[in-house]
Order: sequence, then structure tokens, then C-alpha cells
Amino acid sequence: MTGPSDAATTVLSNLSAGLWRIQELLELLTYRLEVQHVLIETGRTRWMGRSTREIEVVIGEMREAELMRSVDAGPVCELLGLPEDTPLSEIASAAPPPWDDVLDEHRDALTKATQELSRLSRSNSAMLEASYRAVQETLDRFNHTSQDSTTYTATGARAGGSGRHLFDQKS
Repeated sequence: MTGPSDAATTVLSNLSAGLWRIQELLELLTYRLEVQHVLIETGRTRWMGRSTREIEVVIGEMREAELMRSVDAGPVCELLGLPEDTPLSEIASAAPPPWDDVLDEHRDALTKATQELSRLSRSNSAMLEASYRAVQETLDRFNHTSQDSTTYTATGARAGGSGRHLFDQKS
């Protein structure tokens, strides 16, 4: 193949631009999750609501960008004689140079970004769960429901515990 036609260049360029947008959003989401991680670590709960809303906004933008990427991939798949739901790795393999390398680089970058996001998300969730348990145990001690020999169920929930309460919990 001598090189892509103008039409091929246009559809491949559109797909590449959409993939760049997704990469930018993944980077922004990574930043937002790292900020949230610091907030959790430092106990700065005042900003957790805002942090969560900002993450939700980026996720919404990512959904839109993914929809646009799907739309942009259609003409590329048609041009290359591939089914519409062809994965990016196969599109890259079928694309003419230099687009094969460009799309492979996008795929590699997206894979790395999603792995990092997965790690951060799991870490933040674990930290939030640990914080929740610590607060719950502190409240239990305040209410004198904690015992020195506290046990936990198979799901990690605290077992037992009724007794005197610092606060009247009847409504």
C-alpha cells in the first residue's frame, strides 16, 4: 500500500483525536483520584464531597468521549473491512502506516492509564473502608458498645455489642 487516501487519513485522524481526548480524560481522572487519595490520607474530609463530584464529572465526560470514539471507529472499521466492534489492537494491525503505530501507541497508553486508575481506585476504596471502620469503632467506644474481646463476622462486620450508650438512641 502506498499510503492512505485523503478519506482514510481523515477517518484515522478523527479516531486518533478521539483517543487523545480519552487519554487526556484518563489523566485528569488520575489526578482527581490522587487528590482524593491525599484527602483521605490526611483526613481532610471537608473536601471529599467536592472531590467525589469532580470525579463524577470526569467520568461523565469519559462516557461521552467513549461514545464519540465508538462513532469515530465505525468509518475506520468500514474502511479497513473490519466489523464495527473490532478492538483497537486489531484496528491498529489492519491500519496502514503510520497509523498502525499511532493506534498501537494509543492502545498502550490507554492500557497503562486504566491500570493506574484501577490501582488508585482500589487503594482509595480500601482507605475509605478503613477510615469508616475506625470511625465506627470510635463511636462504639463512645457508646460503650466496644469490648476488649471484640470479634468480627466472616464479612468483616463487628459481632455483638449492646450495652450502655452515651447518647440516647431511641427515637
